[in-house]
Amino acid sequence: LTAAGVPDELAVRVAGFSSAFPALDIVAIADRTGQDPLEVAEVYYDLADRLRITQLMDRIIELPRADRWQSMARASIREDLYAAHAALTSDVLSVGNGSSTPEERFLAWESKNAAILARSRSTLEEIQGSDAFDLANLSVAMRTMRTLLRTHA
Repeated sequence: LTAAGVPDELAVRVAGFSSAFPALDIVAIADRTGQDPLEVAEVYYDLADRLRITQLMDRIIELPRADRWQSMARASIREDLYAAHAALTSDVLSVGNGSSTPEERFLAWESKNAAILARSRSTLEEIQGSDAFDLANLSVAMRTMRTLLRTHA
C-alpha cells in the first residue's frame, strides 16, 4: 500500500482489516447460536486447521489483481470462503454439547459426514498440492466447500 502512496499509518491500519473478518463472523455465529464467542472461536480456528482453510485463503490472496475483473473475482472467492467457513463452523457447533471440545465436535461432525468429507478433502488436498493456483482450481475448491454446505444444510 505504501508503494501506491498510501501514508504509512493508514496502510498499517488497512492491512489489519483482513484479520477482523474472522472476528466479525465469530461474533455473528455466537449471537445466532447463543454460544460463547470464545467457544465459537475455538471451533472456527480448529476447523480452519483441519480443513486447511487458512492455506486456501493464502492462495486466494496471492491471485493476481492485474485488472478490475481479476480483483472482483478474487474478492468474490475470498468472500465465499469466509461465508463457507462461518457456515461450516455453525454446523460443527451443532454437534455435541456445551462441554464438548472443538476436537470432539469435529470428530462427531466428521463421523456424521464421513463420505462427503472424504471426497471433499481429497479434492482440496489435490488443489493444495498444485504447483500453480489460479481462478480455475480455486473456483473448484470453493465449489467443493459449497458442496459440504449443501450436504449439511
